[in-house]
Amino acid sequence: MADAVGLVLHPQIDAELPVIREARTLLQDEGLRVWVHCARRDVEDALPESLAQARLLISIGGDGTLLWTARQAAIHRVPVLGINNGRLGFLVPIPMNQLHSAIERWLRGDFQAQGRTLLRAVVDGKGEERLALNDVVVHKSTITFNLIRIELEVDGRRAGAFDADGAVVATSTGSTGYSLSLGGPILRPDVQDLVFTPLNPHSLFNRPVVLPQTARISLGVPREPAVLTCDGQVTVALEAGSRVAIEVAPVRAELVRFQPEIDFFDLLRSKLRWGLPLIDGD
Repeated sequence: MADAVGLVLHPQIDAELPVIREARTLLQDEGLRVWVHCARRDVEDALPESLAQARLLISIGGDGTLLWTARQAAIHRVPVLGINNGRLGFLVPIPMNQLHSAIERWLRGDFQAQGRTLLRAVVDGKGEERLALNDVVVHKSTITFNLIRIELEVDGRRAGAFDADGAVVATSTGSTGYSLSLGGPILRPDVQDLVFTPLNPHSLFNRPVVLPQTARISLGVPREPAVLTCDGQVTVALEAGSRVAIEVAPVRAELVRFQPEIDFFDLLRSKLRWGLPLIDGD
């Protein structure tokens, strides 16, 4: 049986904070080995090989730290417990001051593992696969102000072409992220569909499209160089003529959740102020 737990910290979090030292002690008292890793979001460096045998990864930071950790953990099918010490914390509703109690509940087995869809992106049918929990974005590079031509194919058939700043393919988890700011629909986490959203298209008629999880999506950039970005963290330069194949990955992210879980619509209201009247008390 795996006997290790990893603490994955945002780079600005001190590993010697009292709350983190107490967490390490609690886990070690249960006979578990504990290691600490700094999540540099600008570098997709692999976690230690021992991760493959870990029982749990605890992501301590914000949503970005959880995204980084979840991509790494999914490869080894390790569950992730997210602790919020960031700003928004939409994906990590457990605050830092509840870290100790969250670990105690996990040690008792008083939790559920909630599967989340991951996307897999491959450039030109070769090279390394890139995973994303939130979204895969193909967008223009920072060296140009010009729009880029995006060619969309779904299940091997041409779906459309448009000039835009780019396009976003989001999971239900990512539907409350970048896609939301572009006018995309909100999907509950248990909905397995995908959302395709153009990024500032030069058109009056391009709207977000919801696609089934079985869809095989392809985004081509026939004229200009562009950039592929996964979860706003992993970037790959695309040459003109490149094509990015996007589909649901064969692995899923497993997030540790406790009951009673915060209702999704309560989370929307508290974090994004969705569904609230303009004037309190109405």
